[in-house]
Formats: sequence, structure tokens, C-alpha cells
Amino acid sequence: MKKFYLLTTALVFSLSANAQLTEGFEDYPLGPYFGGHWTNWSQIDIADENILIVSDYASEGVQAGYIGGNGIQDAILDVGMKQGGIWTYSMDIYIEFFASGYFNAQHDLGSMGTTGNWAYQSYIGLDPTVEGSPQDPGTFYFASGGTAYSFPYPEETWFNIAVQHDMDNNTCRIFFDGEEYFWQDAGGNIIDIPFGDDPLFQGKINGFDFYSADPSSSMFIDNIKFYEGEFHLGVQDVAVNSIEVYPTVTKDIVNVAAKSEINNIAVYNTLGQQVLNVKASGTTTQINVSSLPAGVYMVKIQSGKEIITKKIVVK
Repeated sequence: MKKFYLLTTALVFSLSANAQLTEGFEDYPLGPYFGGHWTNWSQIDIADENILIVSDYASEGVQAGYIGGNGIQDAILDVGMKQGGIWTYSMDIYIEFFASGYFNAQHDLGSMGTTGNWAYQSYIGLDPTVEGSPQDPGTFYFASGGTAYSFPYPEETWFNIAVQHDMDNNTCRIFFDGEEYFWQDAGGNIIDIPFGDDPLFQGKINGFDFYSADPSSSMFIDNIKFYEGEFHLGVQDVAVNSIEVYPTVTKDIVNVAAKSEINNIAVYNTLGQQVLNVKASGTTTQINVSSLPAGVYMVKIQSGKEIITKKIVVK
């Protein structure tokens, strides 16, 4: 697998026989959902806290889970108490433009709110290294053991995050779209990412918490898998887009091809300003970007129910 080496920032199914839990949200009615392996922080049915089942976007099927920015949603995925061994959690995530998301792992659902019970926290488009966790679109922070490990993610495109938990050694491994990230300290040594830092709770995991951490929260989740064993890249482990954009570095023409009819194409600069809008029909089209100044742009494409965003460079 391709390996990424980054510096750290201090912090102020069935696909296999060992699958334990899969979630695609297809069997639930639209709206707030409480039941089965879905609960919430209060652990009673409170609609505003529950996971919201929506059909706006989906990485598989037609439905997904959603956490918005009401500041109240606090949905819990109960995976059962697991102690010792290696367990892997994987899911697809979609974050809208200039929005954010958040989730964490809980050692023990019976001890929620207790200091040390947060095994780690994931801030998507929010910077936990700055007081108040201001927005930081495009950066994913994995915070554990007093350190925030960061890497980029694409907005308005489904991506897969997987965390492999070694509960015997209290460490984690992180995979983005199937590729493992490694971090180095100032001396160039590979860092072991901690799985929790409180001896009272280490060595076990009980659930995942999806919280409306900021008014900008707009996070869709889908294709969840939690299983015993090491991370494995199966056919469906990473959301596959049916829209192709090429070339991504050009002076004039960008080609777009999709499996379904292309409905709309918009091009944005790095300030989030729309600079081109292309009304398209059919499954193939071209974008002429020759009038744009040289620089980096984001191309947002809608084809049927799928919406993706691709980065291009105009030379």
C-alpha cells in the first residue's frame, strides 16, 4: 500500500466471515431513527438527538445517515463491548462544501461523559488545535492521546475512513481510501498512534458517537463495517464514483464522462466563488477553462443522484 508520512500537530457485508456489523441505512424509514444498534447520548428516543436517515446522498443504495448543525444530534452506534484483539471500523463519509463533521470512539457506553472514556476524536473540517475548534475545510484531524494527526480530505466527494484498533497494544492504524497514513516525529521516527490514554478504559471499545459539534456540521455517513481482524480492502470498502474527470491539469479542455446523464457542472475558485456553470446533457461533455486565470479550481458535477467534486489545475 502507498504510505504517507506527515508531521503531527500538538492538541490545546457481508464481505468476510469475520464481519460483526454492517450498516447501509437501507432498511430504515426516512427521518430520525432510534433502535437496533442505534441509540443516542441520552439513550432514550429523542428525535433531535437521533441519527437522521436521508436520501440526499448515498455511497451505496439510496439512503445514508446524516448529522447536521443543530448542536443537539448525538447519535451512538452500539457495536457491543469488544475487549482485546484487533478490530477494524470502516465507513464512507461525505462532507458538503465549507461544512464539517465529527465522530469519536467510546470505550464504554456505560461510562459516557467520564473523563478518559473518549478513545479518540475525529474533527472533519474543524481544527481542534485552536481554541473553539474553528472551521478548517479540507483537513481531517484524528485526535488521540493529546495529539492531532491531520491529513487532507475532498469536499462533496465520498471518501472512506478506516481505523484499525489493536486493543492489546492500545494503538491505532488509519487508512484513507484504502491507503495507510503514517506519521513521523521531528526525528523522523514512525509514531505509534494511541488508542485512548486512560488505563481504566484501554483495551476495549463499545461504540461510535456522531455529534453535531458545530453549526457548520453537514456530514453524511454510509457503508459502515465493524469487524474483527485487520483492515482489508474489499470491492465495496471504498465508494467508487461513476463520474470521470480528465485531464486534471490543463490549459483549456476538461472532459467529463458519467454512467448517468450529466445534469449540471459548476467550477469554483479557492475562495468558493463560482466562476463557471455548464448546462450539460448526455453522459459526456467538455468544460472549456481557457478563460480562467492559472490556478487551482474545484469542479462540482451532478449526474443523476450522484454529486462529486474534483480538483483541477489550470496552467
